[in-house]
Amino acid sequence: MTLPQARRMRYRSLAWVVSFCFLAVFSRLVWLHWVDAPRLRAEALQARRVLQTKPCRRGEIRDSQDNLLAVSEDVWDIGVDPDSLLKADRTRTLEVAAALGLPVAKVSQAFATTTRVDSDGEEHDIRWTVLAKEVDETVVKRVKALGIKALRAELKYRRNYPKGQLAAHVIGYVNKEGDPAAGIEKVMNSLLNGQNGWIESERDGRHRELTSNRLREVAPVDGSKVVLTINSLIQKTCEDALTAAAARYNPKGGIIIVSEPRTGRILGLANWPTYDLNRFFDPLAAPMDSQRNRAVSDIYEPGSVFKIVSISGALEEHLITPNSVYDCGATSVPYRGRMVSLPADSHALGVVDIRHIVRESSNRGTVQVGMLYAERLGEDKFYSLIKSFGFGSSTGLITGAEVGGILHSPKSWDGMTISRMPMGHSVSVTAMQMHFAMSVVAADGLLMQPQLVLRVEDPMTKAPILSYAPRSRGRAISAATASQMATLLRAVCGKGGTAPAADIPGFEVAGKTGTTQKIINGKYSSTHHVASFAGFFPVGDPKLAITVIIDEPQGEGVGYGGKVSAPIFRDVAEKCIRWLDIPPATTVSRGPVAGVGP
Repeated sequence: MTLPQARRMRYRSLAWVVSFCFLAVFSRLVWLHWVDAPRLRAEALQARRVLQTKPCRRGEIRDSQDNLLAVSEDVWDIGVDPDSLLKADRTRTLEVAAALGLPVAKVSQAFATTTRVDSDGEEHDIRWTVLAKEVDETVVKRVKALGIKALRAELKYRRNYPKGQLAAHVIGYVNKEGDPAAGIEKVMNSLLNGQNGWIESERDGRHRELTSNRLREVAPVDGSKVVLTINSLIQKTCEDALTAAAARYNPKGGIIIVSEPRTGRILGLANWPTYDLNRFFDPLAAPMDSQRNRAVSDIYEPGSVFKIVSISGALEEHLITPNSVYDCGATSVPYRGRMVSLPADSHALGVVDIRHIVRESSNRGTVQVGMLYAERLGEDKFYSLIKSFGFGSSTGLITGAEVGGILHSPKSWDGMTISRMPMGHSVSVTAMQMHFAMSVVAADGLLMQPQLVLRVEDPMTKAPILSYAPRSRGRAISAATASQMATLLRAVCGKGGTAPAADIPGFEVAGKTGTTQKIINGKYSSTHHVASFAGFFPVGDPKLAITVIIDEPQGEGVGYGGKVSAPIFRDVAEKCIRWLDIPPATTVSRGPVAGVGP
């Protein structure tokens, strides 16, 4: 090939290469501007778009008198965008540290650190470094006064409980992750929680929002307000009474429940030991054992308070009358063709009528009545009677972690069960179950649904969203039988009864004591007891029902319910009378429960 030919060949090759390069560039431009343009445009728009959440405020929890029990306070996180700091502002670390109450070194480091390296070794710009968390409005004003645009305050809410430990086991709390952990906070979370809002807008190359290009803004919806049946004065009275009892008797635990027997509304529900809701995270100030709602989570054998079931059932079926006589000196009686031994009494009674059996809490007399009921009507019927008073199933109290107690069916009863269950042994209950079983007598024979929430209100208009009316769970006994039983229980608090210390002159207190031996190592202990008293007043028109349970009171002798719990009952009742302005008893007869069906 000659030299001119070789040169022309090189020119042609170069022309083809250049043409090919231009063709590649042109093809890429066509691809970017026409074929792939929609996707690239969407990516660019997405990179500029920002979605900012606007937090909502969790709803308040208030008592029946509108006292604040739980609220979400305004707090702010203060942070800096180090990449947006002006050169002049980078030297103002001393001022920022003083405004926030932080070490200068911490602020200087945050200002100087503009990038971070992730776990994959990639470097990223830092757009937000938190300097201080959950500060109040005073600190925010100091920071804003500095005029540093790269410093921002982000609003958030912190749950606060103004009354501290008051009604802690009822209210529950929201943990540090923002999750409701117990009580009303957890059960009513869907209503308290509200709904966050958001802002959808665009940002510039320095990640600053372009407010003029804001696309959509949805306002947050605050949570609803929950109004409880709890009365703070009565709740405080109950908690103070338990604190005093703890100091005097050094028990393992204590429970006091106060309610309106004819509505089921709980005015006070106190447990000891308790804890401060604002310090739920502190294992020393709020150990898990103190956070347990003993009123619905702990079970015990109720003892003599349970006798109201056996006596009421026999009165209801006309198997006995208040004048029926039983030999309380007998040590065994026949039952379905066999002799069954009877439990011992604390003191000899001999042959007495039902009035004396109830007033002086005879084990033998009550057991004979219960055995008569089971023999005449069947053990299944006796089991159904116990169920009708609310035992063997949860009460439905909306605090969570409730147990249903232990009530075995007749198929699993052994030879001694029928001679122990009528007096409150061989059955385990919660304090809440026992309280509402006693309330059956005060509520004309109706088993009421325990109620802790009065209503739910709109946070803006305060108009009721939901209202909760009194509700019956069924009828246990007739109103006539309940009236008879109330008269018998009135004598318990009189002269010769087991609880004269519970009586309040002029207010006709009725009730029943209980002194239960606890089972320790499989045997009934003579030194470990549960002292209880459950009662109501006035007999003719019951306004309040109160139950007091002290677990293992320490001191000289046996911790009898009449000795330990009855005086606490009276102390709480007298204060409730003052707070609620309850008038003395009159001769007005017991009327029906208003607004509640059978």
